[in-house]
Amino acid sequence: MKAFLKKIVNWSFPKADRDIGDYSNKERNFFLVGMLGQNIIYAIEGAALNVFYTDVLVISTLAVAIIMGISRVWDAVNDVLMGTIVDKTHTKWGKCRPYLKYIPIPIAITTILMFLPITGAPMWFKIIYVCVSFLLWESLYTLGDIPLWGMTSLMTPDESKRSKLISLARIVSSLGAIVIAAFAPLKDAFGKLDLGWFANTGKANYTGYFSEAQGYFLAICLIAIVGGILFKFPFPNIRERINTNTKENDTGVKENLKFMVKNKPFLLTVASMVLGATKMLVLSAGLYFCKWVLGNGSEGMWVIKLGGAFMGGSLLSMAISPYVAKRFSKRNIIILTSYLSAVPYILIFLLGYQNQLLLLGLLLVSGFLSGFSSVYTTTMVADSVDYMEIKIGKRLDGVFFSGLNFTSKLTAAITLLVSNGLLGIVHYTDVIGVLEAEKMAAITQGVQYNLDFANTFPDVARMMLILITIVPAIGCVLQAIPMHFYDLTDKRHKEILEELKIMREKNRITSSEENV
Repeated sequence: MKAFLKKIVNWSFPKADRDIGDYSNKERNFFLVGMLGQNIIYAIEGAALNVFYTDVLVISTLAVAIIMGISRVWDAVNDVLMGTIVDKTHTKWGKCRPYLKYIPIPIAITTILMFLPITGAPMWFKIIYVCVSFLLWESLYTLGDIPLWGMTSLMTPDESKRSKLISLARIVSSLGAIVIAAFAPLKDAFGKLDLGWFANTGKANYTGYFSEAQGYFLAICLIAIVGGILFKFPFPNIRERINTNTKENDTGVKENLKFMVKNKPFLLTVASMVLGATKMLVLSAGLYFCKWVLGNGSEGMWVIKLGGAFMGGSLLSMAISPYVAKRFSKRNIIILTSYLSAVPYILIFLLGYQNQLLLLGLLLVSGFLSGFSSVYTTTMVADSVDYMEIKIGKRLDGVFFSGLNFTSKLTAAITLLVSNGLLGIVHYTDVIGVLEAEKMAAITQGVQYNLDFANTFPDVARMMLILITIVPAIGCVLQAIPMHFYDLTDKRHKEILEELKIMREKNRITSSEENV
């Protein structure tokens, strides 16, 4: 029986440590399954955590912004440190794969801990708990994210296959955002179950038991477990094919930072991503807009409609991006689509959101124009690894993909800081306090609490509209600026790949002769 089970495990999860040439379709698919699992967790953290802090734990937008600011200081050190650790990893599985074996489940567990509904705790305890749990999650997530994205650079030396893999990875990672749309109805379904765990806190325009805290906790448990399991799939099924580093070539954090600063293509790519951070407010701040302005306290189908339109457009452009890049420069496409993607946001602000078909159509267009840069910036980071390898003779996938990891988290923090800062101007936390008090009064009286948020709080509603239109439009324009100075052309990158092929072959022959 034991031998039979072992055969099943080996058939389902081959070790993938043999030299089998370029990655197979099966290997690619297992990698994408892991990418989906990881991004299910990342998407729900990025979209729901801030709302959980402000609406469930009722922590002020200012306090949440400060906590996120502190975490970014830690990330600045943590990401380069973790990237260096990955590049110094030398095992029979390679340098990235070992982390994909051990990290996914701890990430899932810490995700659940971040959403622990400590609603009755004093404010000082909530803030300390939020700081500790979030920083723990950030550290573990970094140890999973850097190796996973680093594998796109290590699974194949072929530029065409790498571009396709990154394009598919971006598509699948965006599919992880579908969990945001599924989260609202799932949370509401769990919140309506009277399990006796939490007190009835009520819901606007709804009669019966409802606990937002319970809904969040149970929905997150389910999502985190599914994401963690899927994240485990890559390790036994993918392998590294580029191995140019030895222990003698290991570099420290200080030296790696110097390499990052000297890598102009990398710095310009990162600058573009950071400056364009606010364009994704349509997804994160969009939850507030759907919940209050459109749904009067219930996100419901609004998240699915608006998020579906934007993500549908993004997925389409991501799917065709490898083919478009064969005819046009990635740099030029980013510049053009960045400027154009500001137009739909401005039109939504000027024309309003009352016409649903027009709103969904404009979001579809903005998503389509945004998808190209999502794929190409990741590809450019991989290109910058090749660029630096030809200059210094060392391949630092971990270091530069740690920069991508940090950039992703920095852009998320920027969107949160901007969102919370602008919501703070219109006293959003006070509004939540008023709504909670009115809901509890209605429960006590045994009546339904009715809410027309946009007319009751017009200043807050207008600020939420600005957050998903004008602010993203500004980010779209800013994103294009660094690309005007990007000079690692597609032609030059192809030449670098040929030079690297020759250099690696020489190193292999020299190494073989020394071992004889």
